Amino acid sequence: MAGGSRTQEQSGPPKIRVLIVDDIAETRDNLEKLLFFEKDIEVVAKAGTGREAVAMAKQYQPDVVLMDINMPDMDGIAATEAMLSQVPTVQVIMMSVQGEQDYLRRSMLAGAREFLIKPISAEELYSAIRHVYRLQSTQRRYVPSGATVDGGGAGGEQGSNGQIIAVFSPKGGVGTSTIAANLSVALRQLTGKKVALVDGNLIFGDIGVIMNLVSTKTIADLANRISELDRDLLNDVLATHASQVKILLAPPNPQTGELVTADHLRAILEALKKEFDYVVVDTQSSFQDRALAVLDLADRIVALMTLEMPCIKNIKLFLEVAELLEYPPEKTMLVLNKADNRLGIRVENVEENIQHKVMLQIPNAAHEMTLAVNQGVPLVIEKRGHETSKAIFALANTLHNGAARTANAKGGAQPAEKKQPERTGLFGRLIARR
Repeated sequence: MAGGSRTQEQSGPPKIRVLIVDDIAETRDNLEKLLFFEKDIEVVAKAGTGREAVAMAKQYQPDVVLMDINMPDMDGIAATEAMLSQVPTVQVIMMSVQGEQDYLRRSMLAGAREFLIKPISAEELYSAIRHVYRLQSTQRRYVPSGATVDGGGAGGEQGSNGQIIAVFSPKGGVGTSTIAANLSVALRQLTGKKVALVDGNLIFGDIGVIMNLVSTKTIADLANRISELDRDLLNDVLATHASQVKILLAPPNPQTGELVTADHLRAILEALKKEFDYVVVDTQSSFQDRALAVLDLADRIVALMTLEMPCIKNIKLFLEVAELLEYPPEKTMLVLNKADNRLGIRVENVEENIQHKVMLQIPNAAHEMTLAVNQGVPLVIEKRGHETSKAIFALANTLHNGAARTANAKGGAQPAEKKQPERTGLFGRLIARR
């Protein structure tokens, strides 16, 4: 069994580093024997308990973990969750003598990438290891050199003010979640600055799935301790992506999400703004209090639209509402997502109809984007050279340059506190401004 951490020098092509976790010693030994003659695979460590596995994953930084689901001290599901929170690039293959759907579902929710039923054939084992390693290599390739798992977290200059970027569309199905996720990674890679991504869809949030992150802690944990909100609490709750973007996940179920209020969101976003250079929010498609809280606080709103008549109608209504709410014109950046000139609607005609210029177009890449989501690797990482990725980097660059100009114009002065209206809801807000 080969040992050592990833810092040791290696000769020749890198091997797939495997950690075997099983409470039965004979099973651990048999798996090691199966892998012994594979030239591209090496077993770097073996663990007999879940807790030991988590510690070994931190020490040896394996590429792949073969994890037994049934162990006495900490089962494979709990161990996987704990492991991925500390070593997010590791790929877990869950093993079980039982193939029940509930085991499979819980394993996938915990973050496992494969599920194998014992007894496992040699070919099945080799294929699974090499498959998940390919996924892992794309993630690790974009972790900044020398970065630690906790890098990029809350810990900036206390009292500094970052930029809140709300990715929003008044119509669902436009791609706000995928664009928000990819934009946050692009900002991190482009600028090297601290970036946080917030899943603002509190009922059916998808950011965890898109970013292949599982955590037992979500925005609901901050809401429950809102009076204690500080840097330490943020660091405890935020999950870390392989790109070093820090992520605040949505609640685990709708009933918990309903408990997070607009006031909670305001306090949380204000706290994040003090600790991060950029706070990207995947904003719910509505004009309810919680969505309005995000839009009010946002320095920039990336308003997404597609060339579909219902979406064009809704984006026109949103722009009218933004004007009624007295948002500055430069606050809203209209972006055409899934751009395709074969849809029978010209962008120029849309601009004339809605009286607003489309600032940027993101090409349609439905197949590639869906594949990236299913693999849990953002497109800007998986296919950085793709035209859609280039457009997202262009969006990130535009937002970054705009933020720099704003900071220079302010001369480092603190922005005036935004007064929150007493009335709630869109109707109340509009009446209050009359």
